[in-house]
Amino acid sequence: MLPAKSKYFTLSDLVETDPRYASAKAQLSPYERGSDEYLLKLMELCPLSHYPSYEEYLAQQAAPVPDSAEAGYGPIYRNVLSPEKQVSCFDISLPSFYHHFLLSTRLWPKNDCLGVRPLDPTTGKYKDHYEFESYERIEERSRHLGSGIMSLVNVKRCKPLNTNDFTVAVLSHNSLEWVLTDLACQAYSLTNTALYDTLGPETSEYIMNLTTAPALLFAKQTISRVISILRNLKYVNTLICIDDLSDQELHVLNTSLLSKRHNTRGEEISFHCLSQVEKIGEITQIPTSPPNLESIYTISFTSGTTGLPKGVSIPQRNATAGLAGALSIFDRGATGDTFMKEICFLPLAHILQRQFLSFDLSTGGALGFLHEPHPMNLVEDLKILKPEYVVLVPRILTRFEAAIKQALERLGIKKEAYESLLSHSPSASPPDATGAKSPDTTAFHQNLIRKTRNLLGLDNCKFLLTGSAPVSVETLKFLGSALGVQLRQGYGLTESFAGMCFGESPDIETGSVGPTSLTCELRLKSVNFMGYDATKGKGEVQMRGPQIFSGYFKRPEETKNAIDDEGWFSTGDVAEIDERGLLRVVDRVKNFFKMSQGEYIAPEKVENIYISSCPLVSQVFAYGDSYRSYLVGVVGIDEEAVKGTLGQKHGSLTPLKGEELVFAINNNVTIKKDLLRLLNSSCDNLQGFEKLHNIHVGIEPLTVEKDLITPTFKIKRSKASKFFEETLTRLYDEGSLIRDERL
Repeated sequence: MLPAKSKYFTLSDLVETDPRYASAKAQLSPYERGSDEYLLKLMELCPLSHYPSYEEYLAQQAAPVPDSAEAGYGPIYRNVLSPEKQVSCFDISLPSFYHHFLLSTRLWPKNDCLGVRPLDPTTGKYKDHYEFESYERIEERSRHLGSGIMSLVNVKRCKPLNTNDFTVAVLSHNSLEWVLTDLACQAYSLTNTALYDTLGPETSEYIMNLTTAPALLFAKQTISRVISILRNLKYVNTLICIDDLSDQELHVLNTSLLSKRHNTRGEEISFHCLSQVEKIGEITQIPTSPPNLESIYTISFTSGTTGLPKGVSIPQRNATAGLAGALSIFDRGATGDTFMKEICFLPLAHILQRQFLSFDLSTGGALGFLHEPHPMNLVEDLKILKPEYVVLVPRILTRFEAAIKQALERLGIKKEAYESLLSHSPSASPPDATGAKSPDTTAFHQNLIRKTRNLLGLDNCKFLLTGSAPVSVETLKFLGSALGVQLRQGYGLTESFAGMCFGESPDIETGSVGPTSLTCELRLKSVNFMGYDATKGKGEVQMRGPQIFSGYFKRPEETKNAIDDEGWFSTGDVAEIDERGLLRVVDRVKNFFKMSQGEYIAPEKVENIYISSCPLVSQVFAYGDSYRSYLVGVVGIDEEAVKGTLGQKHGSLTPLKGEELVFAINNNVTIKKDLLRLLNSSCDNLQGFEKLHNIHVGIEPLTVEKDLITPTFKIKRSKASKFFEETLTRLYDEGSLIRDERL
């Protein structure tokens, strides 16, 4: 039978009650439970994976609950660190991420907290160092900002200044001010939400109106976008630019550029800059009202479906559980007065970076930001910040791999030589007949590691963490050896506050994403129509526990479809679990997939937009390899329309018919580029990551006779993928025809 839903307890309860952690409990005994000294010592005793030994943990990381399997389902798996109950938070005295941040502020008030590269006003260039604000300064500023937002919004709503029944929206790249806003919202139990540059103005309007957000904080570079959507925002009354604005700029914004003066509730609309709002808050000094476990921390909108995105309501209990899970298996890396630094690279609008933001600010760590929001700046800033760890998506890791290989070849090291040398790390090198490692090989390898680390700014790096999309095992093995760092792969969703599985570095060769966290339990569900039988070890991943969300914002039907009566959330991911309890994702249940940069693609939406927007095509099969960052496709063309359009520039096409025309297009990159440019220019409703980067054309490539479409013209995706396998591989080998793949 399925066991009753387990009661939760805290990580400190686990250590105090489980005999396996007796040595840790003994070291905690001098301190009053719940005191700052006790909590600091408990952090120092983590990760729990070292009790009683790390080797034991590696041997068995998650285990099935006896007699928990049911018809159509595999057994329930729990992490061996806490097999009886799931952990809901670090300690009962820390019911929110904000309480963890306050603890860090008390323990390490002078520690570096958030840092940026300053801009030299004389040269207009960024300086080659980071300047940080301390924990106590960031805490003070967050209170002032929160008080200022509360004052401005509530005065316009004619409500008491301490009313916190509204949502704050953020439209910005990663920045110190983004995190400051996040902390300000938490200080006053305000829910926040993020708008996405990649999803277009319609989505921003939808999120703003659905959440009825009266406050929008935005970066200066997005002012024109804010002005363009303002007319359609029903509830906004306070617009705050996180960058400095002159008095003249603010005057222009509040007069000639303000497209409307009042919202639909009759409340006045006004522009401000962040420094103004902080000054207002410093004057009003509204007392803080920190959140509890059930306070909604954020509403994170996912791009994982066709149409408008769903908002995942994430209470603080999800965040504290995710944080407790991370603390249980990651070393906080603090030694004496030295604390870890991270570069904030992944978008804060996505939940994985938020999870590790909470990890950083709960352990006294420092977070640095890119000097300008573009991936091309990553290596430059890594070389200056020299962080101890970085969270990256797979496509950045593959670019690191390419950069290292190019550098090695420039040094005159042949491919065969470095592949042989890097086939295993120095620490794992087998001894020779005398029991000693080869000093020359080890010394050369260590020198190589120093050079490759320096090349990418990873001189001090202890580990790299990746998630959000699959990554090649060969890439992980190569980087682990070339950089001499731990590589860890995670798995999770917005609905699980990002990572609920994290693999250990020694397990990268398995291709797994690790076991379920001690904050969540999981099982597999049979997917009969796809041939997956959970009783045989493969099925759809279901999860439940304190780290799992409880509903979609204002979407009760969607919530009901996703979470069953026993609390199991169906992820849509198909996976297998090995004998050590490690999860490996192998497929998707639904017709959308994730690219290497973490973006979800709904292929039916993409195909429908191409067909409805461009008269040159009659069929489109969009395909994405999850190890790649772009789409390719098989396209059915309208013969006469294509000749009429392309024939003006490429006259040789005009007399061709049928397969001759198809052959001419497919075998001429210039013609294919021109056709692709025409197709993409007609699809204004597609984002860049949704557009095709290379194509193979045919007159009617998808037919019922080939069993590639149904009689109602729906594509049979698995069969189409197999049928066009060689073609799709060739398109990826040929590469993107619309952009250059560079680091």
